[in-house]
Amino acid sequence: MANVKMQENLVKYLAGLCDADASLSFRFNRSKNGFMLHLILHLSAAESIDKKGSFVKSLPSITGFGNITSRDRNNWARVNQWQVQSRRDLNMLLPRLLKHMVIKAKHWQTLFDIYTEQKGLEMSEVQMDQLKILSQNSRKNSGSLRHKNHPTWAWTAGYLDGDGSFMFKKHPSGYGMKLMISAISHKGDRVALDLLHKAFNGYVYERKDNCTEWKRNLGVRDKTFALHFLGKLVNHLKLKKHKVEQMLSFLHATGLTTTD
Repeated sequence: MANVKMQENLVKYLAGLCDADASLSFRFNRSKNGFMLHLILHLSAAESIDKKGSFVKSLPSITGFGNITSRDRNNWARVNQWQVQSRRDLNMLLPRLLKHMVIKAKHWQTLFDIYTEQKGLEMSEVQMDQLKILSQNSRKNSGSLRHKNHPTWAWTAGYLDGDGSFMFKKHPSGYGMKLMISAISHKGDRVALDLLHKAFNGYVYERKDNCTEWKRNLGVRDKTFALHFLGKLVNHLKLKKHKVEQMLSFLHATGLTTTD
């Protein structure tokens, strides 16, 4: 793969999308005297969200890293997956992503450090099992490498493209339209939702299914905010851009009203 210089906004966007939907995991291959440690980044998207897989399939060319695999699912949309696993690619990509990630940065840094330290070394089955347990425990340590006071627009777009939902439908009352943004995470990963709440208000609450949700109204009372918020996001979104364009068009239109 030819080296491609990624723009920083793309790195920030991917950091947000990885916080939502990607995984970094150890793989162990048998060697002459034990096992060798490998590290693999996976980012998947169904074609019901990523139409024809156009964005995920473009990642090797626009980043210069990794490859694509695809799989069909019975009665479900086809899934495309970006995989990055060569040491060269990981060494170049991960440090750039980690500095912008909000949820998985500490965990991924732990795995990356171990992967770096174990380069060229064989390990026993006992050591392999210990690393599997360490990885499971490390995932519970959510957070960024450095404290963040405000999310960037590119990271926000990436995260909401993954774990966000843009509501644009007729209001249950039967009058007007309901516009809202929400995002859901496991309660252990609520650091991202708290950051969004700090920056954009709305409200965060614990659900009964072990998840946390952030919601922010984008209706008539908040039209000025909604136009600013959606106007900034739409420049960075890759997967849910069309929905936000529809919302912006509605908000800009004359003679139309929204209902909170």
